[in-house]
Amino acid sequence: MLDVLIKNALIYDGSGAKPYLGMVGITGKNISFVADAQAVAPHALKVIEADGLLLTPGFIDTHASTGFGYFYPHAADHKLYQGITTEIFGNCGTSPAPILPHLVPTMQKLAENLQFTFDWHTLDEYFNRLETIGVQFNVATLTGHSTLRGGALENWTQTSARAQQQMEEALLASMQEGSFGLSTGLIYAPGCFATTYEIISLASIAAQQGGVYASHMRDERDKLEEAIEETLEIGEKAGINVLVSHLKAAEKRNFGKIPKVLKRLEDYNKRHKQQAFIDVYPYTAVSTKLRAFIPKHFLEGGLAAVKTKLAIPEVVAEIDAYIIERDYELSQMLIISNQYPEWEGKTVDLIAKETGKSLGQVICDILMRDTEMWIVYHCIDPADIDAAITWPRAMICTDSWSHPINAPTRIGVPHPRSYGAFTQFLYDYVLQRNLLTFQEAVRKITSLPASFFGLTNRGLIKKGYRADVVLFNKGKIRPNATYTNPCRLSDGVEHLWVNGGYIIENGHINELTPGEVLRKNKME
Repeated sequence: MLDVLIKNALIYDGSGAKPYLGMVGITGKNISFVADAQAVAPHALKVIEADGLLLTPGFIDTHASTGFGYFYPHAADHKLYQGITTEIFGNCGTSPAPILPHLVPTMQKLAENLQFTFDWHTLDEYFNRLETIGVQFNVATLTGHSTLRGGALENWTQTSARAQQQMEEALLASMQEGSFGLSTGLIYAPGCFATTYEIISLASIAAQQGGVYASHMRDERDKLEEAIEETLEIGEKAGINVLVSHLKAAEKRNFGKIPKVLKRLEDYNKRHKQQAFIDVYPYTAVSTKLRAFIPKHFLEGGLAAVKTKLAIPEVVAEIDAYIIERDYELSQMLIISNQYPEWEGKTVDLIAKETGKSLGQVICDILMRDTEMWIVYHCIDPADIDAAITWPRAMICTDSWSHPINAPTRIGVPHPRSYGAFTQFLYDYVLQRNLLTFQEAVRKITSLPASFFGLTNRGLIKKGYRADVVLFNKGKIRPNATYTNPCRLSDGVEHLWVNGGYIIENGHINELTPGEVLRKNKME
C-alpha cells in the first residue's frame, strides 16, 4: 500500500517531455508509482485529488550561499514556497568548511554576531552537525576557494608552497567527505589574489574526485570576455565541467555581450568532453558587497587593514577617480543594510547629495564603518538576461543571501531573488512572455542541474527516485518579493514533499525536517 497517491495531476516529469494527466505514488522516501490517468489506482493511506494542479519534481537551486542559516528554525521556508527542494551552497568561493587555522577567528566572530555555535573544522563535522539539527530540504555544498585561502594564508597576496599544499590537502579531504566540487569568488578577497595556476591545481583535485568547478569570475564587466577565457582554461587544463556562476555583463557599456559569450561557450563545448554550463537569476540588479567597487589593492593584507587605509585623505581622490574610470552609476546603487538607518534604502548618489560629500568619500565613510556592507545595483541589460536564461544549458539560481535571513541578528536585507527567483522565472518567462514552454522551464530547474552535479535519483518524476515532488496551482504562481519589500513569500505552491515528507500541505508549512545532507559519491 502506498503512503500517498496524487491523482489527476498534470505531470511535468522534468525531462522536457510534454505533460500528461496522471498519478504519482509515494512510499517512504521514494516515488513508488507513476502512471497515466487511465491506470488502475492502487490503494494508499492518503489520496490527494490534484484536479489539474501541475506536478513537477522539486526544483534544484544551483547557487546558494546560506550555509549558516540551517542552524535556525524555518531556514528554508522562502525556498520551499518557490518549489525548491534541494540547494547547492558553498558558492562564490565561500563555504562553511573546511576551516583552516587562519580562518578560525573570523568564524568565531561570525558565530558571535549571528548567535550560532561554531564547533567544527572539517566538512564531515559540519555535515554531522546539520544532520543532528535536521534540515527542511536537501542540501549539498561546494568547497570554497576563498575559504581555503583565508584559512591557509596569513598574507593573501603571497602563496607559499606549504600553503598551496595545505589548501590541496584540505580540498581533497572535503571532496572525500562529500563536497561536489570547487567554487571560486575571483572578484572578492582573498580569491582575487590567486593565480590561474593555483586554481587549476585545485580544480584538478576536484576533477579527480568527480567534482565540478563553479566560478564567480574575475570580471563581469569590461573584461568579461577575458574572465570567460580564464574559466574555460581552468576547465580545460583541469579536465573538469565548468559552471559560470550568475552570468551577467554589468554596466551599460557592456550591454549586448552575453550572446557572444554564449556562442563562445557553445564553441568550447563542441571541442571538449568536459562541458561548460551557466546559472543565472531573472533580475537586472546584482546584490554584492560595497567593497567590490573599490580598487583591489585596498584589500591586500586583509579586511582588518581596510578601514585604516581608507582614512588617508588622498584615498578619497583615488576612489573618486576610480568611480569615473569604471563609470559606475551610483544613482542605481542602493544600500540594503538595516543596521544604519541613515543609509538604508538610499542610493550612494543620494547620500552624497544629502551630505555634500563626494561619491568616493561616501564609499569610504560607509566601508570604514562596515566593510561587510551590502548593496543592490541595477546594472544589467534585460535582453542579456533573456539570452542567458533561455540558453539550453542555463540553470536558474537564487544566488541567495550570504547571511541567514532568519538569524536572531540579521545582517542587512536580502535581494528579492532569495524569496522569488524561481517563481519570477516561471511567472515571467513562461506565463507572461512565453519565452519558454513550461516543460522546458521545469527541465532547467530539475533534471538539468541534477545531471550536472551528479545528484542521483533526483530531478525526475520516475519510479525509484526520491519523492521530492511539488504541486502547483498554475493560476496562482507569482513572486511577491520586491527590492523595497524583499521578504515576501511566493504564491503558487499548494503541496510539497521532500524525500516523501509532507512539508507544505494546502499552502501551509508543516513542522518537519525531512531533508537530507547530500554527499558526493555517498548518495543512495
